Amino acid sequence: MARRARLRLWLSDDDARQVRLWLAPVLAQRRQQAAERRRRRRRQLLTTLWLLVFAIALLTRYL
Repeated sequence: MARRARLRLWLSDDDARQVRLWLAPVLAQRRQQAAERRRRRRRQLLTTLWLLVFAIALLTRYL
């Protein structure tokens, strides 16, 4: 996925700290959502793999 263009700002230490405090909940939520997407994708891939293994086992037994 392509990254969005970044805006580089020159901030004082206090301003930078305030921005980090303001963004912390947003970034934490994004990290949590990304982790959930990874878990869901992994679970889906494992389910597909097991279904394939089961189908192959049935086909080799009955063909």
